[in-house]
Amino acid sequence: MKKTIMIKPRISSILPLILSVLAFVSLSSKAIDVDGLYSASIEIQQDTANRALQRLAFTDVLIKVSGNSLVANNLVIKKALNRPREYLVKQSETRVADKRFFNTSFNSQKINRLLRTSGFGVWGKNRPQQVIWLVVDEDFARTIRGESDLDYAQFIQNSLQQAGQRAIPLLFPIMDLDDELEVSSADLWGQFTAPVERGSVRYGADNYVIAKIIKLPEDYQLSWSMYGRNSKSQPFEIWLNGKSQGQLPELGLELSNTLANYLGEKYSVKVSGKNEQVFLTIDRVNETRDYAQLMAMFSRLSAVGEVDLSSVTGSSVQLKLTLLGTPEDLLKELELDSRINSIQNSFGDTRFEWAGQ
Repeated sequence: MKKTIMIKPRISSILPLILSVLAFVSLSSKAIDVDGLYSASIEIQQDTANRALQRLAFTDVLIKVSGNSLVANNLVIKKALNRPREYLVKQSETRVADKRFFNTSFNSQKINRLLRTSGFGVWGKNRPQQVIWLVVDEDFARTIRGESDLDYAQFIQNSLQQAGQRAIPLLFPIMDLDDELEVSSADLWGQFTAPVERGSVRYGADNYVIAKIIKLPEDYQLSWSMYGRNSKSQPFEIWLNGKSQGQLPELGLELSNTLANYLGEKYSVKVSGKNEQVFLTIDRVNETRDYAQLMAMFSRLSAVGEVDLSSVTGSSVQLKLTLLGTPEDLLKELELDSRINSIQNSFGDTRFEWAGQ
């Protein structure tokens, strides 16, 4: 039996469930549109068989789309990994300098179906931007290290490369004069968040990480905190902490993987099995092109199984959505899409507006 939940702008009293969800998502931040989720490029090592390359590429795609680094341990997934050609759309080989790469593209619908039938979620292409503020304690001094720092390049580059592998938008500040005037090493070491939040605005950060490295005689100690917020009316808070010790390349790799696993679990959409229906009204849909783009956008959301037009009143369009996930999943996806604005007035009422491409 289908449960219908009406979502309409400016009528908060009839939406206790939906508006309670809105209190737990930020309505102002907008994420990065990540492309290439269903593609992978693998460096070809000598004597590597074509089937093995397909399997490696297939695994990379499943990890990116699910947001789960352990997805390949699932028994159903393991069987599918033995049949990569069933999911493969095309493959090619390219050469860059003295290296060869195996390039692949996989069928998105088949990948999504496989993940959902295996109990995993599907993480859409709109993903939150992370910025890592790195401060180092070395030689009796504490300094901030930006994206072009040479001494800690192994940590920075491994963090960035692994974030790219996991398809999460991540960057380090450039540490120009603007950054230096806004954020100090004392701010970062003491975790005084106000200047860090101001400094993160220029990078369009949805979340930020304060990472502290202490140089030891043989290796390095890393401790970090990830900050996010559940509502634009609430302050940032610590979502996740971590601490580890080792060499710089491994520490950077571990940090990005931990962030990706957490975000994947938070934002990926699992099939609820309820087939709930939601009627969502969007204002400022002024042209036929707007309507076509709106329908295309909703049809691609991970939380939505079907999208149909319910009614049109002037420039307001009401859509009937049959959900694969939950209303909470839907609102999290909308919060991360710059084409939809969610606006609350002083009375707590919410309306949705089309902002276009």
